[in-house]
Amino acid sequence: MIEEYDIGVVGAGPGGISAAVEASSLGARVLVVEKDEVGGVCLNKGCIPTKAFLKSALLYDELKRSTVRGINYKDLSYDLPHIKNHTREIVNRMRGQIESTFKLRKISYLKGRATFLDNQHILVDDKEMKAHSFIIACGSSPRPLSSLAVDNKRIFYSDGIFDIERMPKDIAIVGAGPIGCEFASFFSVFGVEVTLIEMLERILPKEDVDISKRLEGIFKKRNIKILTSCSSLDFSTINSEVILISIGRMANINDLGLEKIGVTIKKGAIFVDEYLQTNLPGIFAVGDCIGKYNLAHVASAEGRVAARNALGGKFKIDYTIVPQCVYSFPEVASVGLTSDDAVRCGYEVRVGRTHFAALGRAQAYAETEGFIKLVVDKKSEAILGAQILGYYASELIGTISVAIKGKLKVKELADVVQAHPTFSEGIQEVALGLLRQAI
Repeated sequence: MIEEYDIGVVGAGPGGISAAVEASSLGARVLVVEKDEVGGVCLNKGCIPTKAFLKSALLYDELKRSTVRGINYKDLSYDLPHIKNHTREIVNRMRGQIESTFKLRKISYLKGRATFLDNQHILVDDKEMKAHSFIIACGSSPRPLSSLAVDNKRIFYSDGIFDIERMPKDIAIVGAGPIGCEFASFFSVFGVEVTLIEMLERILPKEDVDISKRLEGIFKKRNIKILTSCSSLDFSTINSEVILISIGRMANINDLGLEKIGVTIKKGAIFVDEYLQTNLPGIFAVGDCIGKYNLAHVASAEGRVAARNALGGKFKIDYTIVPQCVYSFPEVASVGLTSDDAVRCGYEVRVGRTHFAALGRAQAYAETEGFIKLVVDKKSEAILGAQILGYYASELIGTISVAIKGKLKVKELADVVQAHPTFSEGIQEVALGLLRQAI
């Protein structure tokens, strides 16, 4: 007898998990199918283990700089196997939390590879399952570089680099986007000679130009070698001890049987409409596999919306307010429009800026590198976007996201009382500066 569900979710990463939990909370009978481990790349090989590694590096870096604060140490060292074990414990604990959530919400979970038979039936290994609607959240994989074959011994993708057995003498990182910059920060802290290679003309090419240039300067002070405009470089000639390839990701859409049942694929990703539905009624898709944003938090938001729509709703995602973060040292965060974007969109803009060095908390913490940049419509005083480079920028950008979502004017943002001394004061200072009231 074929098991039948209201919603079938293919993939248990951030998008699939949020879709399953949302559908369950709305009273649906839910099945989740995952071919690997719950949590997807984000939990098992990406966001979470990377941040655990980066936290260890941040602590090590702070201790190296701690003598200015009167903290002295002798024989400071690190233990890579211990860092890896600690990271594994975090991943396992969070994986267990997800599985517990599934049980608590009576979400059925099946480990196996799903293949679509039609828009209401899938085959999981050799077991046929039925759902009235499906949500595909199958994620993405690292984009390969034809001239460098990954062997997980010398040449790695980001999801395999955690398996290195010791710190190399030197590493070449091909691709200076978020992943490349994060790993450049990590390895440089531990004394590894880092060469960061980018095909385009600057690192973090999708970020604000001021952010890219300032971070490049900081990286160079940390002895990170940067090579840009390298599209014609013969990568096979790189002789570093370790090579990390981080040139983007591509949707995991092979072996699902999607094209066989008629799902439209465009530019290597599943094509969906504004309601996240494919061209086939009842099949929705979210996250990296639809090729819009390769961000876990976007996948989660899409998962919730797709679940509501699969149960009869007509909801849309607002992609204009999506925070993007790079967990480099220092961090980068942005939301909304850059000043260049805004001008291209027809706005006449005013740009405010305040430096971390002007903040008491930043001085006390010796974390004075960076700035907060606020982009405002000159006519309406509406906040259009912000870019932040600095300590825990990822935690600050949310305030700007809320301000844009709430359609706050710059004066209203300036009137929000921020605690002192905090990094959040920088947001108030930049708003006050735009009102010509900065202290």
